[in-house]
Amino acid sequence: WHLWNALTGQWTVQTMLPLHLCSIMVWTGAVMLVTRSYRIYEFTYLIGIAGALQALLTPDAGIYGFPHFRFFQTMISHGLLVSIPIYMTVVEGMRPTWASVRRVMLGSLVYTAFVGVVNWLVGSNYMFIARKPPTASLLDALPPWPWYIPIILGLGFAFILLFFLPFAFQKRPMIPLSESTAGD
Repeated sequence: WHLWNALTGQWTVQTMLPLHLCSIMVWTGAVMLVTRSYRIYEFTYLIGIAGALQALLTPDAGIYGFPHFRFFQTMISHGLLVSIPIYMTVVEGMRPTWASVRRVMLGSLVYTAFVGVVNWLVGSNYMFIARKPPTASLLDALPPWPWYIPIILGLGFAFILLFFLPFAFQKRPMIPLSESTAGD
């Protein structure tokens, strides 16, 4: 994706840094598969799936549609963001905990603030917090900027709780032995 954008003269700091939530999770998801990192799992499971599903339902492929490379890149990367945390849950036995919910909510706020500063410094729109995307998305159903930002944060927290719900009442969540002493 980065190489294609560079070769076509479209790579810019304003659009190609891996700062969108799904962009950073593609990279960290790959790291998680290799390292079996529980901390990365918490984020990819609790917020990665919800964000990727939104992107699959309303893909931001720009002017490119099927069968363009951008279409496949969007569908495959976001499809992996759904399937990788499900794999880690079903096959590897990882489970989020209440501490995971707290960490992911706090981490999401900190990351959003960080990205907001980057947007301000370089004139970008990562995570669509500077303005709505130019293509149709679920954000179109929300009020204009900046009023949609607290709504999407609230929706994000609601999705975190929704995805945690299947594990909320387990007596002892299953987490990898190497992470069981991480303070959960």
